[in-house]
Amino acid sequence: MKQPGPAVTRTALAAVVATLCLVVAVVVDLPVTSVLFAVAGAGVAIGLIGSLRRYGQKSALRGAAVVVATVLLVGLPTVAVLADPETASDSHAADGDAVLEGGGDPSAALARALDRADRLVPGGSSSIRQISIDDDRETVRVLDPRTGREIASYRSGTSWSDSDPARTGERTVFTRADVAHLDLNAAAARVSAARQKIGYPEPTSSGGIEIGPRSVDDKVVARFGQSGGESIETDLHGRVADTVGAASLSEFLSVAERVLKDEGIDPDGAVLRSIAYKAVDEAAPWIGVAHPGVELELDGGGIYRIWVQPGRFPELSETDSASDPDGFSLTGLTGATMVRIRDDLVRRHRVAAYDRDAVGLKIGVAPGDDDPAADRLPVTVQMQVGPDAVGATGVYSPNGKFLREGRR
Repeated sequence: MKQPGPAVTRTALAAVVATLCLVVAVVVDLPVTSVLFAVAGAGVAIGLIGSLRRYGQKSALRGAAVVVATVLLVGLPTVAVLADPETASDSHAADGDAVLEGGGDPSAALARALDRADRLVPGGSSSIRQISIDDDRETVRVLDPRTGREIASYRSGTSWSDSDPARTGERTVFTRADVAHLDLNAAAARVSAARQKIGYPEPTSSGGIEIGPRSVDDKVVARFGQSGGESIETDLHGRVADTVGAASLSEFLSVAERVLKDEGIDPDGAVLRSIAYKAVDEAAPWIGVAHPGVELELDGGGIYRIWVQPGRFPELSETDSASDPDGFSLTGLTGATMVRIRDDLVRRHRVAAYDRDAVGLKIGVAPGDDDPAADRLPVTVQMQVGPDAVGATGVYSPNGKFLREGRR
């Protein structure tokens, strides 16, 4: 069989070298290396084609044409495919891990994070510590049950990056099955409606969604608005916490009654030491509680405090000590009475209309009534309407009768 001549061999070699060096120079993400490959490819190709002139000018011209055609027909299409950001993954991503951008579908983001958990650790979606979703980014943290170490993976744009495994003392996890019925898209709509009813402003961005255990009690919830204002919680079926009414002066006592019953505490028993409420209005005064919501301080029993923030599940503080309750009950306390007391203070002090919803109050023994010699101390409602600088204050009986000015 006739062997190819030296002119053909040199032409083929020039075409291959030029094409390969072009592809490497464009795709590699190191500027110095790119320049070196480009210069080397061009130099080798020119040298080889130049050497063809000994076989005649036509051989050199044909060789140059073959090199150019190979670069155009093979090299450039190869570069286009390899440099496409939607088909390339970074060095941290396993085959098939590249994803498309798009933060408008949190349910799809959750599915991606669950699949990524299984790539981090065998069966990783059965030992998830936390999933965070924010615009076009996700983070998934997985506890490796074999080592007790946590490993995190972060997606930004089209690629994932993994952290080094780190020792952790946290052990509360959730599984893919736990969130099988969590439709984040539907839950986001419910959260938006709840936020509007509470009076929270909408986040300036997506605010972020975080799924994982709460630090206070390890209850696994989905928190909406982590990075954009007050957060709202849903359970793992996407249901907003039934505490939205804790923001309302007319409803917070009904929420308190429901919370007590849910914890097996009789609201008609003498179980309360005090109730504090603060409205969502930024001008609302601080009387016993610093943040919007309801705080119940209990007497006796294992639970001594329940904090209820609007749109979040109640947070309980417990103690090992217990005694017979000797406080007061919710009997006779109504939201209608609280509204009537507020309206009376507005009338007495001619409170501006823009301050009428800036309410803070405490139900319990007022500081001025704290007489250690008395057998039974009176329970009153101490309320302020408006900020401290101009606030109208008064002390009332539980049925709404005005007793005196001030908060003592």
